[in-house]
Amino acid sequence: MTLKTVIGTGVVACVSTLASASVTDIASFNDVPRLFNDFSGSSLTFTSNYDPMGSSVSLQESNYGSGGFANRHVAWFGDMGGSSVDFDYGDGFDMQMTMQINEASNVGNVEAGFQADLFGLGLFGVLTGNGEIAAFGSVLPFHSFGTGLYNVGDELMLRMVHTPGDGEGMGAPSTMEYMYNNLTTGSGWVSSGAIDFTTTEGGIPSAFDMFTGVGAQINSPAMDGVVDISYSNITTGVPAPATLGLFTLAGLGAARRRR
Repeated sequence: MTLKTVIGTGVVACVSTLASASVTDIASFNDVPRLFNDFSGSSLTFTSNYDPMGSSVSLQESNYGSGGFANRHVAWFGDMGGSSVDFDYGDGFDMQMTMQINEASNVGNVEAGFQADLFGLGLFGVLTGNGEIAAFGSVLPFHSFGTGLYNVGDELMLRMVHTPGDGEGMGAPSTMEYMYNNLTTGSGWVSSGAIDFTTTEGGIPSAFDMFTGVGAQINSPAMDGVVDISYSNITTGVPAPATLGLFTLAGLGAARRRR
């Protein structure tokens, strides 16, 4: 078994007066390979490199052998000390990356993209089993763009924008907007529009820790399964006011999980 973890460091530039503490705290990755580890004998190379101008993560896994349900590997956004950054109700963010599943041979469904951890694990990304691009789980508002939108090998840009609401349990809820751009098929940017949070708090509960990052879950791999995924140009920033029509980019980071 091979396991390699590289954690980069850097300084996040604060470029907006709307900056939330969580976004400006991001300065590293907190790598958590084998968050699920039902195939503990697999050969895994998991690397992350932090760069405030655009970070990267790569995942190669093979020779799964015998096991149970799934393996899951995540790089959470982290602070200068490498601890996972906690996102709360008022922490607006604008996250973007480019992802390519280079290979997914002799494995079941691969769920890859942005990750979330609060009251269970969440995903905004792709499901290779049916080519679906969707968001679900954790406290993420559910949305499916549909099936047949992604094929292994496609280069896909993903972006999600969290806008806080009026206050926890008060007035208008927080919203999340999901966007994708399949560079291989030439889809252009496709948006879900702003989707309301349906939690009791009307957003991300501040009383609990929420972590975000990038990674993948590999379901039901065969003994000789092979997965190769790359994430690049990973940036996080603060949503710009609607009147600007543009968003500013800052840095990134990492976190943890519970199963």
